[in-house]
Order: sequence, then structure tokens, then C-alpha cells
Amino acid sequence: MSELPSERAVLHIMWDCDSSLLNQSSDHSTGSVSSLDTASVHSDYFRSSYTDSTQSNLRHVTEWPSPFPIPKFSYDVELKLRKGNETYEKSKKGLDVTRDIKMEILDKVAQAIFEIKSYPEKEELESVASSLVLKYPCLKEPGSITGYDGWKTSIKYKLGNYRSKLRQAGCSEVDVNKKRTADVDDSPFTLKKPKRGEVSHVPDHPQHHDDSTLEEERVALVNEMKKKKKNMTLIRHKMGLTFSLRRREVVEGQPMVSEVQERWPVLFSVEEVSEEFHRITGKDLLGTFGASLEKYVPRCLAC
Repeated sequence: MSELPSERAVLHIMWDCDSSLLNQSSDHSTGSVSSLDTASVHSDYFRSSYTDSTQSNLRHVTEWPSPFPIPKFSYDVELKLRKGNETYEKSKKGLDVTRDIKMEILDKVAQAIFEIKSYPEKEELESVASSLVLKYPCLKEPGSITGYDGWKTSIKYKLGNYRSKLRQAGCSEVDVNKKRTADVDDSPFTLKKPKRGEVSHVPDHPQHHDDSTLEEERVALVNEMKKKKKNMTLIRHKMGLTFSLRRREVVEGQPMVSEVQERWPVLFSVEEVSEEFHRITGKDLLGTFGASLEKYVPRCLAC
């Protein structure tokens, strides 16, 4: 819409919404609803509905931060760490880390890591431990070359325990990596981690939806694609809604391309290729491609 001339930027959205929404924008003096108010109400309603239905699909939306932002701990732990930093500045004496303090730190750090990436790399875990002792020098380990080797190991195992808790709670992204016994699956167990650049690997289903309801939405998508005049707004909405079901099929089932094309024909359209790329990586496909061209084309032309 922003790329169109103002005189041609006309939006028509047909949406079934509660009549109370329209009443909010009605003209109380005349009892009528202006076309501008109706359009804005419909647009806002559609935007909020679309966001609510897809927001839970995209948990990971950022790249790995540098430096890693250490979360805020409970008041008593923050107070002890602050006092410990003051003592460290004066005497270079580290804080006596009790079990309660260490558990609080590891719990909060593990949650903060998982909010960004469920399976961080070795270097990324090292950046977390480095940021922790940088913010709280009193936590540096005496005798360690880096001062945080022990913290790095503790964070690694704590994150593994946290993933186990999430797996028991039904988190799809870690549940896909549960161990398989030989009688269930003869194939060797492989860890299905997100590939580089993937920020939404196997998201949970949107709230109030399960496999059966999302399968109904998928069937509706297939039927819509068979129509001569397709409702692209409806298609984009349902593609975002069924993203979690689609990712689970692709990651867990590893189907052939022909099977994916049969079940998700709209996924092979030009528009949806870019949309799916954005859902998985959080990046604009054409923008990323254009930026890469600008970076490498001059070097290629110079050869």
C-alpha cells in the first residue's frame, strides 16, 4: 500500500466482525457509519486478527545478539551481585556463590537463551558466559583462563534440562528431538535442530487450534486455490495460520517435494515463497537477495 500513489491506494476488505466494532465508529448524531470509519475498523480488525493468529507461531524473531543481554534477576540476587561487584572493585575478591544464587542465575539465563535460540552453538554459549562475568565481575572464577569456563559448562547443562522440561510440557520445537526407540523407528536418531538462519523451526500451534482444526484450514486453502478468482487476502491469512502444521510436516515427516506440492499448492506461488521465507528466517527474501547482489556483483564484474 505504501508504494502506491495516494489517489490509487484503495483497500477493500470483506470481513465478518462483531457489529459492536462497527457501532464504535458509527456517527451517533445520524446513526450512520461513514465509509472511511468502516474501512478503518475492518482494516484494524483484520490486522489484529491476523497478528493474534500468527504471533504465537513466530517465537524466535531475532538474530543472536552481541553482546548477549543478561536478564534481570530477583531483587535479593541483584542486591547480592551489586554488593559483590563493589567488593570486587576494592579487593578483587569474588562473590561466594551459593546454590540458591547459582540456580537463580542459571534459570533466568537459560530462559533468556531459549527465547532467542533453542539449540545455541558453542561460540554463542561462550558469549553468554562472557557477558555474565562482564556485567558481574564478582562471578569470575579464580584460576580460570577466561574466568567463565565453569559458567559456560553450567549454562550448557542447565539449558539441556530446561529443554527437557519444555519437552514434557509439549513444546513442539524440542519435542521433535525426543529419543526414538528401535521398535518405533528403525532409522538412526538425528537431532533436528534449526539450520543457520532459521528463527522459527517447529513452532507450537496457535492458541485454540490443534492438528484437526489446522487440517481443516489446509483443506480450505486447497479449495480456494482451485477457484478461478482467488481471495489472496484469505489465502495469506490461512497460510500464516497453518504455518506450525506445515513446519511439523516438513521437519518431522521430511516428505518429497511432490507431496508438499500436493498438500500445499499455494506454497509454490511466487508470493508465498517470499512469505514462507520470512516466516522461517524473519528476513525479506528479495531484500536479502538484493543486498547480496550489491555486495558480490562489483567483485564479479571486476574479474
